[in-house]
Amino acid sequence: MSIFNVFFIKLVVCFLFVGFSALSLSRDNVSCGIENGVPLTPGYGPYDYTNPSHRDKLPIVINIHFTREVEMLIEGSTGTVYSDIDYTLRAIPNYHRALYAISRLEIRNGGFDREKNKYYSSFCYFERAVALQPKDFVAYMLYGIHFHRVGDLNGALNKYNKSEELGNDSAEFYYNFSLLYFDLDEIELSKDYAGKAYALGYPLQGLKKKLKLAQ
Repeated sequence: MSIFNVFFIKLVVCFLFVGFSALSLSRDNVSCGIENGVPLTPGYGPYDYTNPSHRDKLPIVINIHFTREVEMLIEGSTGTVYSDIDYTLRAIPNYHRALYAISRLEIRNGGFDREKNKYYSSFCYFERAVALQPKDFVAYMLYGIHFHRVGDLNGALNKYNKSEELGNDSAEFYYNFSLLYFDLDEIELSKDYAGKAYALGYPLQGLKKKLKLAQ
């Protein structure tokens, strides 16, 4: 195959991705684009980030749309930061790094404005993620972190409980759950989960200091 043909194919692929990414149709933030329990998407996907058999389908999305600059919320790759994260999460609804990025982006923007924003809310992106893979405990943890950061402590508790029920026993999970219990004024539970986090080698010491001051 000639160099020209390779270049042409790459150009067509990029054009298709930009086209899908730039779709101006507003997202349905009532159903979240979920039909019969499945997150729908035009074009490519949806693929499950936790499914090994889907792994070879992911780089073409991530390499084009979820660049370092997009993840850091600096600038878009094929359009705006929002459009690139939106495309990524429609193609791979439970891509953990993109879920964390959309949460940060929405919080940075002061919340979701339904009148001004044509994309899904963070709530919808998370609902799509767990609809695609109900056993993804990392997605539930990130959902809980998002709720905690926007001040919905009961919502965060619900998602953390679900994440733990599904088997999440990571240091990061225990640390964040401890922070939530601290904010819920459940100091003993906060100490218990902090102990689990530090036993697993969690490096940040801020929680330990907060708990000492609370004694």
